[in-house]
Amino acid sequence: MRIVNLKLKNIGPFKDAELEFISDENEMENPPVICITGENGTGKSIIIDSIRALFNGSFEGGIERDITAANDFEVAAEIFINNEKLNVKTNKKLEKDSNLLYTNHLNFNELFTGDSRSTLSKNFIFDYWSSKLSNDTFKIQNITSLEVEKYLSNTISGIHKNVELAKIISFFDYLRESKNDGEKKLGESLYNILENIINLSISNGSLSHVSRINLQPIIKVGQNEISLDKLSSGSLYLMQRFTSLLSQVYSICTINDLPIDRYKEIKGLLLIDEAENHLHPKWQKVFLQNIQKLFPKLQIIVSTHSPFIVSSVDTSRVYVCKSKIDYSVIEEETDFYINKPVEEILMSPLFDTRNFILL
Repeated sequence: MRIVNLKLKNIGPFKDAELEFISDENEMENPPVICITGENGTGKSIIIDSIRALFNGSFEGGIERDITAANDFEVAAEIFINNEKLNVKTNKKLEKDSNLLYTNHLNFNELFTGDSRSTLSKNFIFDYWSSKLSNDTFKIQNITSLEVEKYLSNTISGIHKNVELAKIISFFDYLRESKNDGEKKLGESLYNILENIINLSISNGSLSHVSRINLQPIIKVGQNEISLDKLSSGSLYLMQRFTSLLSQVYSICTINDLPIDRYKEIKGLLLIDEAENHLHPKWQKVFLQNIQKLFPKLQIIVSTHSPFIVSSVDTSRVYVCKSKIDYSVIEEETDFYINKPVEEILMSPLFDTRNFILL
């Protein structure tokens, strides 16, 4: 799946806005990372939420706020999915005070409901990463297989539960101990990817084992062994989100009878809001690069305040949201920000750290 562009009318602080995510055929195969930045209140998150609202349509459980600014509104996007171009748009609410919107492609919206009504194939990754961390338990009662057909459920909402992380790791560990050669090989491949995820998420971290007594994954950090609930917020954020994508990879391969060693060929869309939250600047600098290492065919759209993230990928496209007092505009400023050292970006009009006075 690829989203080619996005048009907004009377959405959030925007009277009219248009973003081009993909400009030619080459970018369709390897899309640029889209970095959306700007000061607080200028509409960065609204752009991410507009895509979510369009994908969610009139189904419950997706969008938590009303993104419209007037009765005369529109959200429209050109989307490629299953080798087909869809022009998906909405200009009507489900109800007057509702967050839900009617779209012209119910079949597309049905992909994200968790049932099997849509006739479109589930052969792509989609996920939304908010900056919120769950506070539910990591404890599971038993090992259960993943519900592969429902892998897109709740992806629009951005809910990543702690218990799901424990379930995924425990299930993959269980697979690699299977007496069936095919299951064992699959489990070993998934486990190897999982170990790579942990290595990219935790300094000096690795997966020690999954406890057979309480079904809790144990992480080795240096010489210490700790449970998932003892991880830092940054390490947990990365590990949880990466593992969520890995579970989608497993589901796609299972549904479409693909070998897991072809997982890096799977395309999809990843939306990330406030990517810098929970992450030290050292991790911010490699955050997007690590996603691309693990899942190189993902189209990534990220909103951020961080100059470290803005400057971290040479091939990204940068959009800046700017306040015009009563409304906002969005302008592409890729040439201004790309291939510049972070020190120079920090001195730009957007970040404007030149006026700091050391006392």
